[in-house]
Amino acid sequence: MSGHDIFQTSGYKNTRNRKRTLILDVDDSASGDTHLGSGTEFKINLFEPLIIDKHSEIYLDNFLTFNSNIGQSTQTSAFSLKINEFNMNSNVASSSSNNTIFNSLIIPNEHKSVTNNHGALTHKGKKFNYVCDINPQTIYSLSGKITDLSGSPIFHGGDTTGLFTYALTGIDSGNLSRLITSGEAFTQITSTSGTQTLDGNFLATHFKSSTTLHFSTSAELTNAVDFVTGTTDLTFNTVAADLVVSNASTENLNLHLVQNPGRFIAEFSIIARE
Repeated sequence: MSGHDIFQTSGYKNTRNRKRTLILDVDDSASGDTHLGSGTEFKINLFEPLIIDKHSEIYLDNFLTFNSNIGQSTQTSAFSLKINEFNMNSNVASSSSNNTIFNSLIIPNEHKSVTNNHGALTHKGKKFNYVCDINPQTIYSLSGKITDLSGSPIFHGGDTTGLFTYALTGIDSGNLSRLITSGEAFTQITSTSGTQTLDGNFLATHFKSSTTLHFSTSAELTNAVDFVTGTTDLTFNTVAADLVVSNASTENLNLHLVQNPGRFIAEFSIIARE
């Protein structure tokens, strides 16, 4: 059986077209790649070469993310996805984002709250959105870039250093020392183990009464074992007044630290023209 026959069996055929599915899955925990958090170019090899033997049309069927940034500004309101192997050829007239969204696929960002962090989120419910035409060829890998509308990373915070997304949950209401604004940066975290120096950002605005703290970091926390009930106060060193999470022996009885990678999955349909 040839590779061509193998691909034919993965779709269906009717009197008008032949359809096959292509899935692009980019997970920044798989190989230590930093392309999602830095907004730089990824390159993923296909499990088997994709043989396009007829002039075809490509459509986006589904788009899912895990730990993307929330759409809380005009720039983070949508994803800009470029795939080098697809000749999108989309023109643009934009007052602020020409270079970023030219020849790109724009996908609305439905991630509206950090409460959806550490879970999968669907960003397009409408199926069968046209992407581009593609000529006969064999594709061995998919490469490209995914950012927000300004060209900044849309995973793990807004700068290019974020690699990990965390949620510290189970905080007793009132145990945060002050209000935290979205995007506020910190440079150190002090706990029982001492001080760990790293770059970090808070991923949303948190009131003093918040019971979950969402943040990203540039390095994996080596003092994560201290983020449990009753160890000691946890201090995030910021340019403004430090944020202190009060954590005495009788406080935060359900304190728990969650960490997960960033990921997106785009499912495409390829329809051969008859």
